[in-house]
Amino acid sequence: MVNKPKDGPKLPKQQLAILAVARFAEPLAATSIYPYLPEMIKSFGVPKNEVAKWAGFTGSIFSVAQSMAAVPWGRASDRFGRKPIILIGLTSTMICFVVWGLSTSLTMAITVRFIMGAGNGNVGILRTMVAEMVPEKELQPKAFSLMPLVWSIGSVFGPAFGGFFAQPAEQYPSLFGNIDFFKKYPFALPNMVACVIFFISLMTGLLFLRETLE
Repeated sequence: MVNKPKDGPKLPKQQLAILAVARFAEPLAATSIYPYLPEMIKSFGVPKNEVAKWAGFTGSIFSVAQSMAAVPWGRASDRFGRKPIILIGLTSTMICFVVWGLSTSLTMAITVRFIMGAGNGNVGILRTMVAEMVPEKELQPKAFSLMPLVWSIGSVFGPAFGGFFAQPAEQYPSLFGNIDFFKKYPFALPNMVACVIFFISLMTGLLFLRETLE
């Protein structure tokens, strides 16, 4: 009689896929602005010799705010649960992304970018959820390698995405040249399209993500 090998522990692939979609939103929010950021800063009336300075400041304020808020969001997830805090972060980023695309001044852009970073502490919480989902040490290398992989893919996709959809009235006049909205807000389209990804991530997490805090 042949003994059948016992099934060992398996990765929760569906749950990890949901986390990966949520993780993808982070590099998208962080990097998709880079192709058009100098043009956006210039459109606010900033002197040409100061555009680089303010573009760098505006781009980096997201990560600064996110770092400042990481610990408070982590504590909130310990108290209220991982899932609700992740959903709050995705919702905050989605709303701020739309407002960012409608920015009409440097002050508004910096403020929205700061709020966008401070309102999302998902980086650390997602890693914590991976550890709680996959307690088996033999599976953790595979599980933990997924999040950096998704970040790398998002970091490639983000700038290409932002550059492709920015200033649509100029880039694609036959499609958007007669739409006054995109003439007034030339950097709104990439953020509006990105919000579709955020919304999918939000709904997927809301419906299917399981809480891991015990």
